[in-house]
Amino acid sequence: MSTGRKGTVVRWAMFASNWASLYYVAETLCSLPGPYTFEFFLAGWFTQTVNDPTEAYLRLHDLIAKSDIHLRQKTFVKAMQTDNLGGASHLIGETLVGGRAEPENRVDCVYDAATGRFVVERIGANSSLAKLYGMSPDSFPCLTGHSYDTIVSQAYKRSLKTEQVVYDHVMAVFPVNDTVNKWMGYQRAIVPYSFGDGRKGVSVVTEFADVDITIP
Repeated sequence: MSTGRKGTVVRWAMFASNWASLYYVAETLCSLPGPYTFEFFLAGWFTQTVNDPTEAYLRLHDLIAKSDIHLRQKTFVKAMQTDNLGGASHLIGETLVGGRAEPENRVDCVYDAATGRFVVERIGANSSLAKLYGMSPDSFPCLTGHSYDTIVSQAYKRSLKTEQVVYDHVMAVFPVNDTVNKWMGYQRAIVPYSFGDGRKGVSVVTEFADVDITIP
């Protein structure tokens, strides 16, 4: 793979053995410059260029699906009952009972109606996100368009639509550095939130803790 002012080029041979690295590329496409050119060998060399990062992500997964190699899902979410908080961590339990999230503990995400996505607006200094990646809005969990974002943001839409607090457990793979990924589990409380300028979104409080999820 190469990146530069002219975009990103990904080159590989179908049915090769290095599919783990290709999956990593798919997850990080949204943070790389476009346009995105795929050069792949399948009974000959083929080239395809895509401008939009989300479309590039989906197209790359279409190509992965043509392989005889199965790549397992990297993000799992389990909805939990808000009336049974026996397994909830202290911070999550406080948020669920109080129905609000303290600014220093939460990450505020605004809903973008044009794209149907949630964009990180503010990161609390004591949030799990800040502790793991710092205050940068460009870290992996803040980016939109990859599979992690698609899966975890489904609960944001449910909370916003119902105007109810949502409680769930999440198990996902997070990049620790450029070469190492790690499975991490966390509990999450999602609170509907209205910004001062009238925009709608959610406040998200997470805490790394035991989760009721078994990886298949």
